[in-house]
Amino acid sequence: MLQQTRMEVVLRYFDRFVSAFPTIETLSRSAEEDVLAVWSGLGYYRRARMLRQGAIDVVQRYGGRLPETVDELSSIKGIGRYTAGAIASIAFNHRAPIVDGNVARIVSRLFGIESDLMRTAWKESQALVVQSTSPRLFNQGLMEIGALVCRPRNPDCDRCPLTAYCVAFTTARISELPPRKAKVETRTMKIPLYYISDDRGRVLMRRETGELMTSMFHLPHGRATLFGADPLPVSEKELLGAFRHTITNRRIEFQLFTADLNGSVRESVDEYAWIDPTELARIPHPSYVAKAVAMATVRSVSCAGG
Repeated sequence: MLQQTRMEVVLRYFDRFVSAFPTIETLSRSAEEDVLAVWSGLGYYRRARMLRQGAIDVVQRYGGRLPETVDELSSIKGIGRYTAGAIASIAFNHRAPIVDGNVARIVSRLFGIESDLMRTAWKESQALVVQSTSPRLFNQGLMEIGALVCRPRNPDCDRCPLTAYCVAFTTARISELPPRKAKVETRTMKIPLYYISDDRGRVLMRRETGELMTSMFHLPHGRATLFGADPLPVSEKELLGAFRHTITNRRIEFQLFTADLNGSVRESVDEYAWIDPTELARIPHPSYVAKAVAMATVRSVSCAGG
């Protein structure tokens, strides 16, 4: 959960996820849809799918007991080099290196590394952790220093326990290391969403396929710049409002309209479904859907109240 996501965001989801899937075996027996539903709103949904696949792999090959070594951990579906090192060192106290963005930044500044950063960072991290008396505490300490002290901008060198050994600090190159990456171009989009409800108050949603948020329930949309499916033919009615949402490098303005279907749709778990808004937490959906439903609900209450 902490991969590419801040701690304060993860804390809102962790207890709920562990309560729903308290063991590896419980997670392995779960339906993908149930896992995505509990994960909904956390983003980067491929992580949830791979977590479930990894649990299935552990049950099938290791009898449900997580292995300890980096090599064994790396053989499990969804576990890469960093995750294997984190599990091996933090859970089992093995002398395994970990390198994420925070650790790579520390190593770059500590040793003055300017090129081939990730390969060199793994090599240096390995050399450091093998000398530690507690790999568990050492790796967590590195991550904490990177997150709280050796920050990308305005690092707090006065509080850093490594300044005496830091090449970047002693040569006044803190702002130069590590070298800046080229910025990924941000894409700006404007996408209409359609809030279509039936006489029971249920909302029409459909599963999307494509590069992002696949297999999750979305509101029908009016532009295929983000989604795989073609826009749903509808008659737009009232603009309920608009809101901004960010997905990876996409900055999106969603415009929420009430609408009428031009024709009919066949209800199917693999395509369209009528969803009671009060049941939204039980189905897999991206966080923008919850924003849109909340906006429509507030607007409906406001209109009803005059």
